[in-house]
Amino acid sequence: MSPEEPQEAPAVPPPPGSVADLFAAVLPDVKLQAAQGALDVILTVDRGDVVRVLRAARDDPRLDFKYLRCLSGVDHMEHGLEVVYNLYSYTHKHNVTIKTRLPQDDARLPSATSIWRGADWHEREAAEMFGIFFEGHPNLVPLLLPEDMTDHHPLRKDNPLAEIEVWQAERAGLAAAETGEAEE
Repeated sequence: MSPEEPQEAPAVPPPPGSVADLFAAVLPDVKLQAAQGALDVILTVDRGDVVRVLRAARDDPRLDFKYLRCLSGVDHMEHGLEVVYNLYSYTHKHNVTIKTRLPQDDARLPSATSIWRGADWHEREAAEMFGIFFEGHPNLVPLLLPEDMTDHHPLRKDNPLAEIEVWQAERAGLAAAETGEAEE
């Protein structure tokens, strides 16, 4: 079975006056690709600019994103890995999603722990699950896996256990159906 090509939804530009315009005003020399998501404006930035964008998001009073809601990894297979930051401003009541892409063979990014202390656990999880190395992280030890388990990353799509996990899920479904525990 060959993996399907990921399909991107058509990018819809954010409306005028959105948080994307605020970022453009705060960081006029940074290349920002903006799109309107279901709830958030989504900004895609080069990894070389990500720390500067995140620091401006927190420190500039027009943005004031003091809360890092989530940081997660995404595997786009041969298209690379992605780190996604979901931010919220309590002051302005606005959201933003900031994304950056990393090549599979150079999955390094500066840590955001100096900007938001809450990035600590999120980065540790992304490191062990996707193999993303966050440079400057104060304690990049695993949260969920044994420390010596460094031969694969469970949430990467090339995980050698993926086929076994699919097989186990199928077997569990058959076993539940045979015992009458399957959902109707």
